Amino acid sequence: MQNTIENTYSKRISDLESQIKKVKKILIYLYLIRLITFISFATFLIYFFLSQYKFLFIVLSVCSLIIFLIAVKLDLHFDKKKSFLSNKLLINKNELKFMEHIYDDRNPGDEFNSLNNNLAIDFDIFGHGSLFQYLNRCSTKKGNSLLAKVLCHPETDRKIIEEKQISIEELSKNIEFMQNFQAHGMFISENGNELENLQSWMKLPFKKNKFFLLCTVVPLINLVWISLIVFGVLPLSSSLVLLVSINLAIILLNGKKINKAHSMLEKQAKTFKKYSVLIKLIEEESFKSNYTSKIKQQLTFQGVWASESLNSLFKLLNSFDLRLNIFVAFILNSLMLFDIQVYYRLEKWKEKNKNAVLQWFEALSEMDLLISLSTFAYNNQGSVSYPKIVDEEFVLKAVEMGHPLLSASVRVCNDIKISGTPSVIIITGANMAGKSTFLRTISVNLILAMSGAPVCAKDFVFTPCDILSSIKIQDSLTNNESYFYAELSRLKDIIYQVTLNKRTFVVLDEILRGTNTKDKQSGSSGILKKLISLNAVVIIATHDLTIAELEKSYPDSVVNYCFEVELSDDQLIFDYKLKNGISQKLNASFLMKKMGII
Repeated sequence: MQNTIENTYSKRISDLESQIKKVKKILIYLYLIRLITFISFATFLIYFFLSQYKFLFIVLSVCSLIIFLIAVKLDLHFDKKKSFLSNKLLINKNELKFMEHIYDDRNPGDEFNSLNNNLAIDFDIFGHGSLFQYLNRCSTKKGNSLLAKVLCHPETDRKIIEEKQISIEELSKNIEFMQNFQAHGMFISENGNELENLQSWMKLPFKKNKFFLLCTVVPLINLVWISLIVFGVLPLSSSLVLLVSINLAIILLNGKKINKAHSMLEKQAKTFKKYSVLIKLIEEESFKSNYTSKIKQQLTFQGVWASESLNSLFKLLNSFDLRLNIFVAFILNSLMLFDIQVYYRLEKWKEKNKNAVLQWFEALSEMDLLISLSTFAYNNQGSVSYPKIVDEEFVLKAVEMGHPLLSASVRVCNDIKISGTPSVIIITGANMAGKSTFLRTISVNLILAMSGAPVCAKDFVFTPCDILSSIKIQDSLTNNESYFYAELSRLKDIIYQVTLNKRTFVVLDEILRGTNTKDKQSGSSGILKKLISLNAVVIIATHDLTIAELEKSYPDSVVNYCFEVELSDDQLIFDYKLKNGISQKLNASFLMKKMGII
């Protein structure tokens, strides 16, 4: 299956390179046409004057100019097409790299760590080689933020998750739409403040009644005034001067506000133009799933598509730009208060669409997110499946589950079954045997499942839940916290959260490392007993075999698993396969001897 997907990308690369080659040839021909027609235009024009204004030469000159202008327009069109095809080519080349798990040059998303610090650090959600870096195909900053939010705060509503699953599965079969969206998105350059500036502009107050009167009553008075001048009732010069002076005075009094509006309109129109192509792509696509159909529906307001509303805004901008011509602005403002007319129409557009604009951006970011997850689904369709969601007290069953960030060539898959509450899974094993990787494998797949994405497993059944963990505890010099105190604070928080939400999956890795062995054993057992009393679901990895003895005291709630290591020909052999029972083998001393430490 993976070879088939790679072949698809390779074929697309070949086709795109062929198309780009053809477009480049057309651009060369257009360059020659422009050069020849421009020289012809100038030559025929010179001959026109030298030949005593012969009509034939001026006709040939004009024809050359027309052909030149057409060639210029076509050149712009094909140059844009070449850029678009080049973007798609880059997308397909990058996807081949993703297939080989090469994506270090992508945004690692470190700026989002604060969204859920413990979860993000414990399960490598952000950073180099992270889940975010591997999944992210977003074209907008808001899309990036939404992806980060979804990974840090997974969805727990079964209906929403199931709707997302159907949408992601549908989109994953529409690679052309996904890549067109990404290719157009690559033309977008954001400074990060577009949406905030847009919101500020939308909130600016507007004196509707005042400008309504200026746009209706004053032009009517002007019309009557001019009619009286035409019919000789009023003197021409003095009356016309007075009329023009009054109108220009009105424009001058409102000039500061109008100039500010023009400046802001230019900025906001540029913001909108960045996204208008993406909006149009969604509007023109036909979706069957409810979730994506709802996203598309968000692009309508009062029966009007977002693209139509934006076109009316762009027309307003073109009208407003007429005022940049001093002569035209003087005539139009003198007779019909043109600046105020356009300003009033602009404010009416803003008032009508202010509640819809943020909705449009929400729709774009949602589609951005879905395309990222759908690309993951497409690339891994041979090794992923869409999980089944159950509303039971707690269920997590996985068959042949592996870590999605590991290449299929090195990935080792395992089965796991957790059912009911309380449930405690204790995993023992030697160093480097795979305990911590297994904890991350479960958690990352659970995060993917609650995002609506497929998981890296042959079969996966789960109950939506919160995920709490204590793995990579960090001390803090700033807060005067030792490692041990920071870990205790984290464990206290976990216990508190479990009391609030019984549907919580607790993941622990070698807890209480900051104290002596005896204290660690009693403390770890005490924490697990406390969590059992709270009907919690816990999976814990530990080297301490005494903790595994809890299974004797709680045979209905505690299950032991282990990762073992074999010694063959003076070499440690890890199979990374999860086994029943308690680990019986150690490797720390052997490794230290092997490395010459002892």
